[in-house]
Amino acid sequence: MSMIDRILGQAGDMELVQTLSSMPKSDFNSLMLRVYQEQARNTTPKDMLKAFQTNRFSVPSEIDPAAYHAFEAELLSAAQKMGMKAVLLSPCAPFASCSVFGCVDQNNVVSAARGTEILPDPTNMLAIIIAERLKTKKTDDNSPLHCCTTARVLRAQVFPAAKGYYSHFGIFCVVSSGRDSGSYGCEKSLFVAHLNYYKALLTEKYSAGLSIVLRKRRGYADGDGFIASMAELVHGALPDVPVSFDLDHEDNNYYKGINFKLFMERGNGKIELGDGGFVDWIQKMTNNKKERCLISGIGLDRLFLLEDAPGG
Repeated sequence: MSMIDRILGQAGDMELVQTLSSMPKSDFNSLMLRVYQEQARNTTPKDMLKAFQTNRFSVPSEIDPAAYHAFEAELLSAAQKMGMKAVLLSPCAPFASCSVFGCVDQNNVVSAARGTEILPDPTNMLAIIIAERLKTKKTDDNSPLHCCTTARVLRAQVFPAAKGYYSHFGIFCVVSSGRDSGSYGCEKSLFVAHLNYYKALLTEKYSAGLSIVLRKRRGYADGDGFIASMAELVHGALPDVPVSFDLDHEDNNYYKGINFKLFMERGNGKIELGDGGFVDWIQKMTNNKKERCLISGIGLDRLFLLEDAPGG
């Protein structure tokens, strides 16, 4: 018997999940708020200490917060100087902000009350913000729009029970949008802007080089032509950035056309920093097939700790 079947059996209603999920969202939120209120009333300060000791989501990081926030500010300032708009996100997102796009299972997200979830991925949230601005005419797509942010995100999947692994971690990301201009002109403009930022970051801060792996994805009618065009762009605009290819994982539907992996090249070593690619999220939210969207992100905690590593 599964845990859910056991719970439903104890409640005396095997259809309870269907009943609750079919309720209007406002009614469901009101009901859950009442449940949480009752649970809170039955919680004591002694219970709170025990909860903190056993809840893996609330364990603080051992990273120096002052130095870490200064590092975040440095990355954002550099991005702003390159024409990217920095956005300070809320610590929560609309419910299903990732799973609605097929990006992540909802069980790997910490869902909350009032139609929200704890921020699981800032790239999705920036895409939602851009889509809302386009839909309400607060901005237009006559020229590319680049937004960036840093955020501490929380994930519910199980991480190794070892020093340095936490359910929350930092991400720096860029989300760019623009309108299709033919011959992949928009995609090229967005792609080179992202690569220029990461190349400058690694060169100026770490005296390191950037290399990328291009991975073929479905989503473009001429998939071979698209990935070849992106490779040609990198060779022409960033001739000192090595490019390699992974053409064996085309079935992955998260990205469209290409996915790229970002690596730091320093000395004889290579360190994976993050990844990115084109997505159709803004197309789906605005119902406009002309919209193009490129996302990319790097893990902040690992990159920050490189500062203390030899050669950092």
